[in-house]
Amino acid sequence: MPTNDSSTQLASIADRSAELLDFVTDVLTRNSAREEGISEKLQDIEGIEELHALLWDIRNLTYALGKGDLKYACKSKGCVVGALKTLQANLSHLTWQTQRIANGEYQHRVNFMGEFSTAFNQMVEALDENVSSLVRLSQKYKEMSAKDPLTGLYNRRAFESALMGILEDVGKKEFHASIIMTDIDLFKKVNDTYGHASGDTVLRAFAEKISAMLRPHDLFCRYGGEEFVILLPGASLKGGMAVAQRLCRGVEGMAIPIEGVEIRITASFGVSSFVASLLQSEKRNMMTEFDAAVKRADDCLYQAKNAGRNTVVCEKGDAPA
Repeated sequence: MPTNDSSTQLASIADRSAELLDFVTDVLTRNSAREEGISEKLQDIEGIEELHALLWDIRNLTYALGKGDLKYACKSKGCVVGALKTLQANLSHLTWQTQRIANGEYQHRVNFMGEFSTAFNQMVEALDENVSSLVRLSQKYKEMSAKDPLTGLYNRRAFESALMGILEDVGKKEFHASIIMTDIDLFKKVNDTYGHASGDTVLRAFAEKISAMLRPHDLFCRYGGEEFVILLPGASLKGGMAVAQRLCRGVEGMAIPIEGVEIRITASFGVSSFVASLLQSEKRNMMTEFDAAVKRADDCLYQAKNAGRNTVVCEKGDAPA
C-alpha cells in the first residue's frame, strides 16, 4: 500500500491533471472570446504559457474559419494548427476559383477537398453546360428576331440596327453608299396563278440570287412584301447603278422550278446615293438622311415600274445605257 506521502503526491498530481484538463477544456469551449489568465495552480508548469497561447490560437483560427474569415493570420505551428491553415488555404483558393467561375471561366476544377471536390466539379460542369445552352439559345433567338423567317434576310429593324453599327464606325470620315430598292414585277400574278406557297418559293429564290451577287459587307433586307432594299457601302451613285443593272440581268435569267413548271420572273430597280459625316451631323440626323435616300430610291423604283418594268432608274433622272 502507498505511504501517506505517496498518496498525497498522487492526489496532488491528480488534482493538477484535472485542473490542467479543465484549463484546456475551458479555453476551447468558453463562449466568451476574452482571453483569461492562467490560474495560480498551473503557472509553475513548464510550457504552460506556450500551451495557453497555442490553445487560444487554435480557438481563434477555428472561430475565424467558422465565420468565413479567410484572412485571419495565425502565427502558431503544429499539427492541429497546420491542418486548420491547410483548410483555410483551400477555402481561400476555392473562393478565388468561384470568383473566376462567376466571371464565366468554367474551366476551373477543384481537386484538393475530397468528396467536396467531386460535388463542386459536377456543379461547375453542369453550370458550364447550362450556360452554353442558354448562350446558344439566346443567339438563336437573336438571329431569329433579326432575320425574315421566309428569306433569311435582315428584317427592316435589324437592317437599320446594322446601319447604325456602320455609322458608329464612321468616325470623322464621310460615309458614302448607294441604296437600291427593288421588287419582283407582277408578283401578285405569281400568287394568283400558282398559289402563295409557290410565291414563297419565288421570294426565297429571288433572295438567294441577289445575295449571291452581292459583296459580303453589303446589306440586303426584305423591306416588306416583295420589296427589298440593298445598301452598298462605299459605292458611288454610278457604282450602285452598275450593280443594279447586273442584278436586273441576273434575275431576268432565273428559271425557278415549281411542280414541274419553270417560273420566270423579272424585277425593277431604283437607285439613290447617301453621303453623311459625323462632322456635319449626329447619327440620328444621318438616319434621317438615309431615310430620305431610301425614299428617293423608292421613287426611282416606281418610275422603273412605269417605264415598263425589268429596268433600272437612278435618281436625278439618269437612265441606264
